[in-house]
Amino acid sequence: MSKSINVRTPSGDYEVLIGSKLLENYNFKWLVQNRQILIVKDSMVPNEILESLRISLLNSDPKQIEVLEIETSEKTKSFEGLVPMFEVLNRNKFNRDCLVIGLGGGITTDMVGFVAASYLRGVDLIQIPTTLLSQVDAAIGGKTGINFAGSKNNIGAFYQPKLVLMDIDCLKSLSKSDFTDGIAEIIKHSLIADKNLFTKLENIFSKNNELSDEDLIQIVYESSLIKACIVSNDEKEKGDRALLNFGHTYGHAFEAIQSLEGFSHGQAVGLGMICASHLSFLLKKISSDEFEKIKNLIKSAGLPHELPENFDVNDFIEAMSRDKKILDKKLRFITLRGLGSAEITEDPPEDLVLKSINL
Repeated sequence: MSKSINVRTPSGDYEVLIGSKLLENYNFKWLVQNRQILIVKDSMVPNEILESLRISLLNSDPKQIEVLEIETSEKTKSFEGLVPMFEVLNRNKFNRDCLVIGLGGGITTDMVGFVAASYLRGVDLIQIPTTLLSQVDAAIGGKTGINFAGSKNNIGAFYQPKLVLMDIDCLKSLSKSDFTDGIAEIIKHSLIADKNLFTKLENIFSKNNELSDEDLIQIVYESSLIKACIVSNDEKEKGDRALLNFGHTYGHAFEAIQSLEGFSHGQAVGLGMICASHLSFLLKKISSDEFEKIKNLIKSAGLPHELPENFDVNDFIEAMSRDKKILDKKLRFITLRGLGSAEITEDPPEDLVLKSINL
């Protein structure tokens, strides 16, 4: 069973393929034949996944395959972290017709995408996200980049891949916490665009149901389709694509502050969505019942639902002031108009923003 989404942007169209055993069965020949290939593998990805990919690529008659394994963290998502990739490409005299493949989580796909966008001013890219978070978020839409000077993803480029392969078999090696990180982004998509998906998630997590492969493919498909539709209409975040930042104005600040070091992206976004929903309630855009439903779903999914004891509000305010979503010196928040509907809110009252983190 597999499902396909066609993403159409001004920069180019590409397929997102979601299913099982894709790495073993996909015919890469149209992209790979007689080309130099660099696979950049996240060190957390099991070697069995790499070997499945490499065998499939070898069956498609590439000219050359090089593999580079990288350590990934928010600290290595930097200029220095890009250097080994550029060195392999340069040392092996990869030309403009080469192909770069990102195999790993969101940090990997962000960094590899930036390398593909930059090397020789742009070479072809395949994204193979291996975490749930990267499948439903990072690998779709062409956002690439690195962190700089304490801010997340503030240097980068919009650069669309030629193909995104989401093999759910890759998810079987994930820890429970890594899997839950991806659920945070699926919840986000349901909150901004699909009330029916929100209800489906409520039913799953209220009963502690195990997801079958078919259910997982369907949920990943529905979540990815939301992002693909938004990206197709607004490739470079001039309008509705900003809605995908729901929970992220708070979440990126949570990730950035020293007192919450170790918070994963999914955990930070989960907590950020509660704060953004609280702000929506304080602005009288959603009801108290809707706010409680959101909190309960995020809690039942295993994500943080309250601030830790060592939270420092001053560090948080400073981190938020550096957010790249500031426009004309106004901080933009994404707020809800109801379950499955969102809008941009510019410069809400500061007292309500501070009150919104009082959970």
